[in-house]
Amino acid sequence: MKRLMTWFSSLPSHYRIALVPGLVALVCTFYITWQGLTLPGIHPGFADKDFANYWTAGKLILAGRAADLFGPHATYFAHLTKAFGPDFPWHNWSYPPHYLLFLWPLGLFGYKTAMMLFLGVTGAFFIWAARAFGGRDNSLVWVAIIPFVAHNLWVAQNGFLFAGCALAALAFRDSRPLLAGVFLGLLTIKPQLGVFFPFLLLAERRWLVIASAAATTFVLVGLSAVVFGVDAWRGYFAEVIPYQTLVMRELQGTFLAMLTSIYGMLRNWGFSADTALALHVVIAIPAAVITIAAFFLGRSDRDRSVLLLVATFVVTPYALTYDLGLLTGALALLANSRFGQSNRTGLLIALAMLLPVIMMPLGEAHVTIAPLLIMIMFVMALANTGAWERLRGNQASYAGTGQGHAPQRQVDPAAAFEQR
Repeated sequence: MKRLMTWFSSLPSHYRIALVPGLVALVCTFYITWQGLTLPGIHPGFADKDFANYWTAGKLILAGRAADLFGPHATYFAHLTKAFGPDFPWHNWSYPPHYLLFLWPLGLFGYKTAMMLFLGVTGAFFIWAARAFGGRDNSLVWVAIIPFVAHNLWVAQNGFLFAGCALAALAFRDSRPLLAGVFLGLLTIKPQLGVFFPFLLLAERRWLVIASAAATTFVLVGLSAVVFGVDAWRGYFAEVIPYQTLVMRELQGTFLAMLTSIYGMLRNWGFSADTALALHVVIAIPAAVITIAAFFLGRSDRDRSVLLLVATFVVTPYALTYDLGLLTGALALLANSRFGQSNRTGLLIALAMLLPVIMMPLGEAHVTIAPLLIMIMFVMALANTGAWERLRGNQASYAGTGQGHAPQRQVDPAAAFEQR
């Protein structure tokens, strides 16, 4: 205990601000989860989790009814009401068939046991990946991930699994490229979280990682077609994707409070789906172009990794609170950068660490801060890559070959940002 208190007191005050609410949320989540596990039967609030989809999928696979996941929504929802009662709230299936290759073991257990196993195994994987990415000696990794761990345990989502895949792929792309490619192949189950990986790997010429990722994807897709039938993929494109698009455009309430994007912020403020998406694209396309350019101009693998993780949330309109595990890896490294040591920018990083536990209550009151904070993190991550200095240096060298041109003054956007 004394050692923990010494470590806590050694943290800058702004990271203590992030750690304390995160720990409180984690303790409360453990208590509520324990209550739900020990009560007889399945409490309606405990059943109303996204994990209900995964467990039901496992049951359907073992019963030979996997095709019902990729048919009309009413067919799938009938299985949920049969398992959890006629008053079970609306849920939908949104994943591709190769996700089922990892869900069938859940059908071997009861709901509560399966949930504990799923969250325990994927949670351990996420913590391992986060430490591998952020540094095993970097104590700020724990500060960054604790709020997210608390939130993902509460919503019982797959955030641990896919954040772990992204962070592990980045951590091992140099030392274990084949393994990194396998993790990227798994990330194709949630492709919106991997939009920048192809550009990063091309910029770094990671040909072995690319080959491994492509082979893993091919095997997973092919195996799922063999096991669950080609019709599962036909149903995914014909039924699941259109219905999920409808969900993205029409769903209200808590869903909008959980979206991390500019699109989600505008929808939460009452904008129509078309207007919100158009305004989102106005920001997302330039941000994507700048990010890809920085991959080729950046100074280090570490800084490019941080930029990729943050830029993902700037560009994709469909990311939610339980996807923020990717962002925690970036925040753990930003906290150790020059920005993290400044009181003002460090406080903003600490506030971003708390997004998983503060987004929903604030969003329900239509106070949406995630896109603004993420954009600030994007500016920090971009500045750390040194891409701006390198680009300006090239321009100065080019200008110097002409006649009568004065040397160009170098401007460091990171220093300018810190001075504001």
